[in-house]
Amino acid sequence: MFGQYKRIRNEWSGVLTGKGLSFGGSLVRPEATGFGATYFAEEMLKLKGDSLKGKTISVSGFGNVAWGVCIKASQLGAKVITISGPDGYIWDMDGIGTKEKWDYLEQMLVIDRNKVETYAKKFPNAKFFPGRKPWEQKVDIAMPCAIQNELNGEDGKTLIANGVKIVVEVSNMGCTPEAWKLFIEKKIPFAPGKAANAGGVATSGLEMSQNSMRLAWSAEEVDTRLHDIMINIHKVAYGTAKQYGFEGNYIIGANIAGFKKVADAMIAQGLV
Repeated sequence: MFGQYKRIRNEWSGVLTGKGLSFGGSLVRPEATGFGATYFAEEMLKLKGDSLKGKTISVSGFGNVAWGVCIKASQLGAKVITISGPDGYIWDMDGIGTKEKWDYLEQMLVIDRNKVETYAKKFPNAKFFPGRKPWEQKVDIAMPCAIQNELNGEDGKTLIANGVKIVVEVSNMGCTPEAWKLFIEKKIPFAPGKAANAGGVATSGLEMSQNSMRLAWSAEEVDTRLHDIMINIHKVAYGTAKQYGFEGNYIIGANIAGFKKVADAMIAQGLV
């Protein structure tokens, strides 16, 4: 069953040919949200004179978004040490940074979407923590990638006590208000999902452009365009917050920037 699923997915993503899709779409689309959020995290660290190289990252979930973060973070020199599921979380201090492990994350979705424990059975050096969340581990970066409200105020306190440097919300509203307000209060750079997880939607836009123009882009070209888009999203969110007197508050920056973009478009079209 998994072999058939893998074959279909490879054909969909163009991996078998290494070329663009003959029937439309963009390569890298399954990974795009995770890739984009990782690029956003890199830009946040650059403002601090830092980078992802050598950083440890806690990730929740084990689907396409978490999978994308594992791949791109590893490529940029970081180490993802957790994934999670409804049954608990995995701690892999070796890092989820090899093709064998990335491929197995895909296989896990077919085996049982509700269990992450199988990872520890496949890779014995990893440890499974039933019924618990990955935010209790000491890491440099936390990236919730699974569901809404998955990181609460108590989780936030634990992350801060353990010295977390930045928090990047990849799932939609993955952090509760108690959590993100705490990060802002404690001056922990926090990226809201409305900005950080835009990579998936952005790549959908690239898909529409490719389809309309009948273009076949390589995975590298799509990834490069995605990277540029995320750099710009970060620049706009950070710059807008600074312009209005809230430097470092990505939530306010993203909210104002989004409102202005819609308002300016409506004015330009004579709607207001």
